[in-house]
Amino acid sequence: MERKRIFMKHALAIWVLALLLGITACTTADLGTSTGGGGTGTTANSQADKNFLASAASSNQLEIKLSELAQQRSANLEVREFAKLMVQQHTKFSNELKGVAQQMRLTYSTNLTQGHQTRYDKVVKMTGAGFEKAFVQEMEMLYQQDIAIYQQAGSNSTNFALRAYALKNTPILQGHLRLATQLKNILP
Repeated sequence: MERKRIFMKHALAIWVLALLLGITACTTADLGTSTGGGGTGTTANSQADKNFLASAASSNQLEIKLSELAQQRSANLEVREFAKLMVQQHTKFSNELKGVAQQMRLTYSTNLTQGHQTRYDKVVKMTGAGFEKAFVQEMEMLYQQDIAIYQQAGSNSTNFALRAYALKNTPILQGHLRLATQLKNILP
């Protein structure tokens, strides 16, 4: 009985959070897949949750590194402003995700995955207008991939904190994608 009451409190809290963020499609029925203590870190974390955490952490780091590089190298004011906003947003995302990792009793890595390192290495070699175009295209692709994994985690995660993180930040990532696409379309 106590477990059910705790579950209902967590479900209600996430539902309210989703409503506050304008995510009306989420209902408490969607949250019923977790087993006891899912948000507390007291049960084993699913492999999918661990994979999401690692991928999201690496993606945040790549977006920060690429944006810092764009702030230094770009002559285009719109690119620099976009990059500045992305550094701020993804630093915030990283800090939030680090807190979730601590709750899950997992190590939060600031290292890039091999795939993300390869993508960074490709962009870092470029200069001028070619760099700006490659930066914006890379960010657009990253956001498309991020949105997909965040939506999946928001629907399927067995950890309440991780699910809430994904649900909260998916709309923000969708906004980042729109900005990157608009910026790509105005670059020469």
